[in-house]
Amino acid sequence: MGKPVCPTTSEPARISVELKRALEFYHGSVEDLVRELIRVLGVNETDRRALEIVLLEEKSTTPGKLAERLGLTSAGVTIMLNRLEKQGYIARSLHPTDRRRVIVMATELAADRVQELVVPMIVESYKMLLNYYDAAELEIIADFLNRAGELQRIHRQRLREVDTYSRP
Repeated sequence: MGKPVCPTTSEPARISVELKRALEFYHGSVEDLVRELIRVLGVNETDRRALEIVLLEEKSTTPGKLAERLGLTSAGVTIMLNRLEKQGYIARSLHPTDRRRVIVMATELAADRVQELVVPMIVESYKMLLNYYDAAELEIIADFLNRAGELQRIHRQRLREVDTYSRP
């Protein structure tokens, strides 16, 4: 015999509560994991995100594009790049065709450390997901994550347009 169902709770409402709890758990566990990755790499969150962008998304980019993606000023991105360069995680060079522009790339050291730390976790995650879900379910999960990610981008953009609260 199954669990008794509260007659006043609708199925969509129950699923909504479960989804909210699952997302809160997931976000919290990702934040905890990222905090440990930051600790091991010896960087801060903004530096970690910049490394993620140059390692996984852009391969090579400009300081201006990084500033835009991270919501930093040009001075802020320069300070960040100085830190990452000092740690050996990024290298800057002049653009091959426009010598006035600078290109930012991750170093082998950054790639090796991320490979050593992150790739085993990704492989383990994929193996687990493939054992628990069939192809159709994984397609639904991927669709959900893509849509949720797009919503996060929309929300981030809205927040970037809001002025910082003044101190009380």
